Amino acid sequence: MERNALAIYLAAIALFMMGTFATIILPFFDKEMMTPTANAEARKYDPDSPEAKGRQVYIANGCNTCHTQVVRPVKADLAMNIGPVSVPGDYVNDRPHLFGSNRTGPDLMWVGARTSKEWNLEHLKDPQKIVPGSIMPKYDYLSDEDLNNLVAYLMSLKPAPVK
Repeated sequence: MERNALAIYLAAIALFMMGTFATIILPFFDKEMMTPTANAEARKYDPDSPEAKGRQVYIANGCNTCHTQVVRPVKADLAMNIGPVSVPGDYVNDRPHLFGSNRTGPDLMWVGARTSKEWNLEHLKDPQKIVPGSIMPKYDYLSDEDLNNLVAYLMSLKPAPVK
C-alpha cells in the first residue's frame, strides 16, 4: 500500500512538471508568439515619451485592475466590436504585461481607435459626466502632466497603421 502511495505521489509530481513545462516553457520556443507584430512595434515607447510615462501612471493607479488589454476570439468580444483579436506578438515589448484579468471596465487594447484625446481627458476627470452610471473613480487628483501622459498612453492603444 505504501509503495502505491509513493508511486501515485511521484506520478502526480511528474504530471505537474509536464504541465508546467508545456504551459510556461514551450511558448518561448513558438516563433509566432515571440515575433513582434506591427502593433508591438508601435507600442515600443521611448522611455522619456509621454506614452511611456502615461503607461507608468496607468500602472501606478491600478487601471489594469479593472481594465483588460486583450481582445479574445470569443463571441462576447467580437459582438462588442472592440477591435481586432489580440495575438501574442502584440505584447512582445510590454514590460510588465498588462493583460488584466477582470473586466469591471471596458477592454482598453484598442481604446485609442475608439475614443478621442478630449474624450479621454474629460472621462478621466469625471467619468460620470461622460458616461452616466459609470462606476469608474475620478482621477481629477492627477497633475495635468500625469493626465496628459495617461491620455497619450491611452491614445497610443490602437492598431498600427497598415503599410
